Amino acid sequence: MKKLFLVVFSCLCFQNLKAQSLTFGLSDYTILAKKPAGILHGISGIEYITAKKQWHLASDRGNYFIFDSISNIRDFENRQNLAISKKTGYWFEAIRFDPKYSTFLYAVENEYKPNNETNDTTTYVSYYDSFPPAYLIPPMHLPADNKGIEAIAVTDSGAVWIAPEAGWQGETEFGNDTIHFWKFDRKNSGYSEAIPYTYVIDRSGCPLSTTEKRGGISEILAVKENQLLVLERCYDEKVSKKIKAKLWQVTVDGATLKKDPAPAFDFNDNFPFVVDNLEGMAWWPGDNEKRQILLVTDDNPGLKNSQRTQLILLKEK
Repeated sequence: MKKLFLVVFSCLCFQNLKAQSLTFGLSDYTILAKKPAGILHGISGIEYITAKKQWHLASDRGNYFIFDSISNIRDFENRQNLAISKKTGYWFEAIRFDPKYSTFLYAVENEYKPNNETNDTTTYVSYYDSFPPAYLIPPMHLPADNKGIEAIAVTDSGAVWIAPEAGWQGETEFGNDTIHFWKFDRKNSGYSEAIPYTYVIDRSGCPLSTTEKRGGISEILAVKENQLLVLERCYDEKVSKKIKAKLWQVTVDGATLKKDPAPAFDFNDNFPFVVDNLEGMAWWPGDNEKRQILLVTDDNPGLKNSQRTQLILLKEK
């Protein structure tokens, strides 16, 4: 009888773990006008602040936008003229707000080499409860060209997860698929030391690309204290000339972040249009039983490219 109980208990635990796996389907999308029309260009960070019912969007060239009264994703384009717009000077790659501690966090990625836009070659994560900001991860040189810090997630307890785009120094090269996420537990006066967790990044998506063979993590979201959604993508410039992207649910398993057997969403599996440079991701407000995620693409600087900002809404199945 005891053995039978253990077998049944084990099966129930396995079923519960399996049932926790998230999968999403496409709910809605819109594609904004080409540059120079509108203001939403180069968007790399997005966050919803529930207490203020505001959407915050940030670009990787220092622009910051605040939107009120957004009821559907087409409102972002329709209400562009009503948005609060600011020039900050920060090259944002991720923005997050922790409602428990009223803390704003952001990741910045500058250039790998000095150029005519900036001499800053650092990437870092800062936060502030009150001005001035403090560093969660102090400025460091980018570990690889265009591969800094792009992803932040905040759990309900206030813990912060940080993911490098392609790994920290010494982890970025093709052939090395194990990188580390860092977790910072929240303390009333600040944050703990970084706790590392191993993560296996997909280096196989774009192996022939001269710029993207390393792959890249462009954003993460907290599902629970020990579960994240990880957005991986790369640009397959040599073969398909398309972005390859998958959304993965991962779960803490000891000192490892373990991926589900299948992605929560594959942007190249019967998607109705060619997805572009996915950069930002945030929970859409609404029904907690069937959660939704809003994603935004970065249409990159310059007027010569034909890229357009895309807004994509996924809904939990």
